[in-house]
Amino acid sequence: MQIELEEIGSVLLVRPGFRRLDAAAAVEFRDKVGTHMEGRQLVVMALGNVDFVDSSGLGCLISLFKRLPPGGAMRLAEASPAVEKLLKLTRLDRVLPSFGSVQQAMAQQAMA
Repeated sequence: MQIELEEIGSVLLVRPGFRRLDAAAAVEFRDKVGTHMEGRQLVVMALGNVDFVDSSGLGCLISLFKRLPPGGAMRLAEASPAVEKLLKLTRLDRVLPSFGSVQQAMAQQAMA
């Protein structure tokens, strides 16, 4: 499983290199990303390569969100229209806001 992890100060930028965040990928993705989240105030998930997310994938994102320290935030960036639609349908966009670019997601955090 390809996952690019970049640490920028207290920010963790995550770029999955796979197309589907589903039951087959969710556990390994959660475990790999989770090991790098300690002490991070912001995690930005750049989902540009991901074009499908199922319920296991949503559960994975929620599980990672819950690992954040108090006051921490998770932002999604570059999500496909299908993933955006799923986030709105499940109302997860209220908890995991989505931005058009990584830069926008990081700038939004700086303004908060």
